[in-house]
Amino acid sequence: MSDATSVNTSIKSGNSTVINSEAASIGSVAPNNATSINAEIVANESVKVGDLLCKKYKVEERMDVSTGEADLYICSYGGNKYIAKVYRRKMAVKNEIIDKLLKITSPNVAKVIETDEMNGFPVVVIPYYKNGSLQGKRYSYDQIRKVIVPNLNEGLKVLHDNGIVHKDLKPSNIMLNDAKNGVTIIDFGISSVHEANSTVIVTQTGMTPQYSAPETFNNVFLDESDYYSLGITIYELFTGTTPYGGMETDEILKYSSVQKIPFPNNMPEDFQNLITALTYRDVTNRKDKSNPNRRWGYEEVKKWCVGEKQVIPGKGSGFANAQVHIQPYTFRGNAYDNKSDLVNALALEWVDGKKQLFRGLLSGFFKVVDPEVAGYCLDAEEEAATSRENDDIIFFKTLYKIDPSTTAFYWKGEAYENLTEFGKELLYRLWDGDALIDRYYGSLLENRALTMYADIVGVTDDNVKNVLKGIESNYSALGDSENNRIRLYYLMAYLLSGEKVLSVAGRKLSSIEEMSSYMTDLLKNSYDSFEGFCKSLVNERGELNPQLESWLLSIGKQNELARWREELR
Repeated sequence: MSDATSVNTSIKSGNSTVINSEAASIGSVAPNNATSINAEIVANESVKVGDLLCKKYKVEERMDVSTGEADLYICSYGGNKYIAKVYRRKMAVKNEIIDKLLKITSPNVAKVIETDEMNGFPVVVIPYYKNGSLQGKRYSYDQIRKVIVPNLNEGLKVLHDNGIVHKDLKPSNIMLNDAKNGVTIIDFGISSVHEANSTVIVTQTGMTPQYSAPETFNNVFLDESDYYSLGITIYELFTGTTPYGGMETDEILKYSSVQKIPFPNNMPEDFQNLITALTYRDVTNRKDKSNPNRRWGYEEVKKWCVGEKQVIPGKGSGFANAQVHIQPYTFRGNAYDNKSDLVNALALEWVDGKKQLFRGLLSGFFKVVDPEVAGYCLDAEEEAATSRENDDIIFFKTLYKIDPSTTAFYWKGEAYENLTEFGKELLYRLWDGDALIDRYYGSLLENRALTMYADIVGVTDDNVKNVLKGIESNYSALGDSENNRIRLYYLMAYLLSGEKVLSVAGRKLSSIEEMSSYMTDLLKNSYDSFEGFCKSLVNERGELNPQLESWLLSIGKQNELARWREELR
C-alpha cells in the first residue's frame, strides 16, 4: 500500500448491481447480539477520539466489536458517518485487493471509500451500516430466499469476477443495509486475488473454521470455497446456529470431510437441497459443468432462487430415482454395483443387513469408494454401541443415508413402494386374519418409523403426516387392549391406502347404501342370518367391530358415530 490516500472515485456512480426488485424487507428480525472484544487482543491505543483518519475522518468512538485483526472506529465527515478499520498488522491488507475493491460499485459489496496508513498500519474506510450485521439474527424462509441469498450470490459474483476470493464469509461479515431491504458483504482483510480458473494456495490466517470448506484446511481456496461458506451461513441464519457448534477445528475438518450437513426437521426441503449442494465436499469436478456432482456456484444458486429444479450433487445423474454406481459390494453371494440395489438387498435381508452395518463391513467398503457414506456407517456403528436407540431404527435411518434417492418404505425385511401400498398390504392382512400383524406393525408404530420415513423422503402432504403422528401417538397410549390395537391398524390401513371397502361376513361392501341393501336382503331371506351379521358388527356391550368403526371414520362418518355413542349413554 502506498503512502498516498486512495479514493474510490466511482462511489457515486449509478452503475450499481440490481438485486430482486420484488424483495421484501428483512428488517423485522431479532436484535443484533453485540460481538464482545477478545480480552487477549490489545486495542490500537494510538487512535483516540477526535483524531483524523485519512486526514479528514474524525474519530467519534471506538466500536465495542473486534474482527480479531483490526479495531473499528465510527468516524464522521461531511455530516455522514463512516467506519474506519485500523489493522494491527502492517501487511494485513494486500495492495491488489484494495486496488480492485476501490473500483467496485455494487450494493452487495461494501464500498472501499478511502485507504491510508497510520503509523505504518493500514486504514480502510467503508460506509457506516446503522442496522449492524446479521450475526446473532434469524430470518424466515422467504427473507432468506428472496433477499439474502440473491444479494449474497450477486455480491460473490462481483468479487469473483474481479478475481477476489473472500475466504471468510459469515453472518458477522454481512451487513443489513440502511433500508433493511438488502445485505452487503464486508471485511476483505484476508481475501486473496487469483487469476481466472486458478487455484489459490495461501495461509489460513483469519479464516473461521465453522464456515470454512474442507479444502481450505489444506490451504486451497477457490471461488467454490466461498459458496461453501454461503451454505453454512444460510444454515445459521435459519436455525440460529452452525452445524458445527462446540467442535474444535480438527473435529470440524474430520466431520465436514466425510459427512453431509444434518438438518433439523423444521427446515424446508428446498433449503436442505441448497445447503447440501453448497457444502458438497468434492470439488474435483468443479470445471466440468456437465457433471452434476460438483459444488454449486453462482449459476446454480441463481436458478435455485427462481425455483428451477436441478440435480443435487451426490444424488446421481437424475432426480428421485437416480442410481449411483459404485464398485461392486458382495452380499449373500450377489454383487451390487449401485447403491439403490444394495440398499434394497440389505433391507430385505434385515438381520444380515444389520450385521453388515454394525460389524463395520459397510464402513470399511465405503471408506474407499465413498468417504461420505462411510461417515454415516461409522456414525451408526458408534450410535449402536453407545446409545439406547433401537438398532432397527439406526439401521433404518442409515439405509436412506447410504442412498438418498431411496423412496421405498423398508421395515424388518419388507418393502413397500410408498405409503399407499403399505396401507393396502396392511388392510389385506387384516382381512386375512394374519396372526403376525401385531408383532410387525406394532414394532414400527412403537418406534415411530412411519413419521421418520415421511421426514426422510420428504412427504409434503400435511394430512398424511398428521395421520401418521396421530396414529403413532395413539398407539403409545393404547395399553394392552388387542381390540383397540386392531381398530388402530384398520384406521391406519384405510387412511393410508385410500380404500373404501368394508370386508365382513365374506362380503365386500363399498358404501353405507350397499351395506344397507345387503342387510335388507338378509332380513328378507333369514332373520337368523340378519341377526348374525348384526352381531358381527356390534357386540353385546354396544362396541362396534374395529373394522366397521375405522371404515366409518375413513368415509367421513365421524359425526354420526359421535351421535350414536351419545345415544348409547
